[in-house]
Amino acid sequence: MKTVADSIKNYYSDKNENPWHKVNNNIQTFISKEKSQDKLSEILILLRAAVFSSLDILSFGLIDDVTTEDIINAFTAEETWKLGRRSARNLCLDVSDKLIEKGNIRYLIPSALKRDGFGFLIPRIEEIQWDNFRKAQPKVTKGELDLTKLEKTLIGSKFLRDQMVMTTKIDAKDPQVEALLEAYDLQLVEIEVDRSSRIKPSPPTEQVTLNGQPVFDEEEEKEEKVRRKPSTGDQTPLTDFLSEEKKPVKVPKKKSSRKKRGLRK
Repeated sequence: MKTVADSIKNYYSDKNENPWHKVNNNIQTFISKEKSQDKLSEILILLRAAVFSSLDILSFGLIDDVTTEDIINAFTAEETWKLGRRSARNLCLDVSDKLIEKGNIRYLIPSALKRDGFGFLIPRIEEIQWDNFRKAQPKVTKGELDLTKLEKTLIGSKFLRDQMVMTTKIDAKDPQVEALLEAYDLQLVEIEVDRSSRIKPSPPTEQVTLNGQPVFDEEEEKEEKVRRKPSTGDQTPLTDFLSEEKKPVKVPKKKSSRKKRGLRK
C-alpha cells in the first residue's frame, strides 16, 4: 500500500516514472488479454484497495457508485497531490450525499467514515438507520411473522443476530414470536431514550469553497494520532546529557585531630 501511495504522490513530480494518467487505458488492455477471470478480479481488487487506502477513502471501497476509474481520473486531473486527493474525496462526498438522500446507507459504515475524516456524515446516516429500523416493524401476515424488511436494515440485522434468529419467517403460533415482538418494542424504546439523553458533541467544522464543495485539510482531518516512544537514538542533546551515568563523587573523610585510644585491660 505504501508503495502505491508514494507512486501517487510522486506522479505530480514525475509522470513518466509514475504514469497514473495511463493506468485506466492499461487496465482495459490487460482485461482484453487476460483469460483468467479469477486472476483479473484479484488484481483489480488489490489495485482498488491500494488506491483508495492511499487517498484515505477506503470507507468507500464497497460502494459500486465510486469506481476506481473515476477516482484515478479525479486525482490525475489536478496539478498537485493535495488538490488531487481533495478532488477524489469530494467525488466520494458527492456520491455519499446521493446515497443518503435515497436512504442507501448499508455500506456507509460510521466507524470507517470517521477514520477517513468523513465523520460529519455520521449523524445523517444514524438518523436514517433508526428510521429504517422503525419502519421495518415485523408484522404477522398470512400466519407468519415476516422479518424480511427488518433483516435488510443495519440495526435490524444486528437485532436478529442478538436474538439468535436465523430465518426471515416464523410461524405465528411459535412461542418465539411474542418474545421477539416484545424485544423489538424494547429496542425501540432504548433507541429513543439513547437519542434523547445523548449529549451531541459539536460537529467537525466543515470548510467549504465558494461553490459549496467541502475543503479537506490533510493535516487536520487525520483524527488518529500515532504516538511513538523516543528511542535512545532519538534523544535530544539535553536528554543525552541527563541520561549520562554520573560518576560517584568521593567525599574526602575528615581527618580527626585526635587519635582514638585503645582500651587497656
